[in-house]
Amino acid sequence: MDASFIGPPDSHKQPQNEIVVTAPCSAGAEQALLSGSYIIDEERSDRVMNALNSAVDAMPPSVARPYFARRIRKAGAPGYAVRILFAEGRFWLKNDAKRKIVVPTGGETIEWTQEDGQVFDVSAQVNGEAISLTFDGIDHSKRTTSYCSDGQQLVTETTIIGPLLSTPIRYRVVYNRVADRVYEADFL
Repeated sequence: MDASFIGPPDSHKQPQNEIVVTAPCSAGAEQALLSGSYIIDEERSDRVMNALNSAVDAMPPSVARPYFARRIRKAGAPGYAVRILFAEGRFWLKNDAKRKIVVPTGGETIEWTQEDGQVFDVSAQVNGEAISLTFDGIDHSKRTTSYCSDGQQLVTETTIIGPLLSTPIRYRVVYNRVADRVYEADFL
C-alpha cells in the first residue's frame, strides 16, 4: 500500500487537530454490501503497528506518554477477523475477541467500554457509500474509521488524532470476505 499514507506524516507541516475522512471505495457501492464476515489481507494492508509505533516514538517526553502510547496501540490495532451487520439504521461491528459495538447510523453517540476499561463515545455516520465510525476518548484522542465494501473486500481507512500526537496517524486495512450472511445472533 501507499507508504506515504502511514504516519506520522511530514513533521515539517503544522499539526492540524482535525479528522479527514475519505470514502475508501468507489462511488456506487452500497452499505448493504458491508454486511458479512472478513479476514485481514496483510499483503494489501498498511503496516499498522509500524505506523502506531512510529507515532509513539515521535511523541514528546511526558508523564502521560506511556499511558497514551498504550491506549493508542491497543485501540488502533486492527482486528484479524471482522464481522459487520448494517441493518435497520444500526451498524454492528465485532473484531476478534473485542466487545461488539452496536451504534445508530444517524450520528447519535453511545458510550462503549473496551475490554481493558477504556471508555469511548462512539458514533456512526453514513457518508455516501461508506460508514464512518468515530471513537472519542476521555483523553481527547479521536479515531475515525471509514468502512466500505465492494461485496468481496472490505476496505477501512483510519485516522487517529490525540493531544500528544504532532500529526494525525493514517492507515488503510483491507479484509477479504469469508461469509456473506451475518445475523444479530452472530454478535452474542
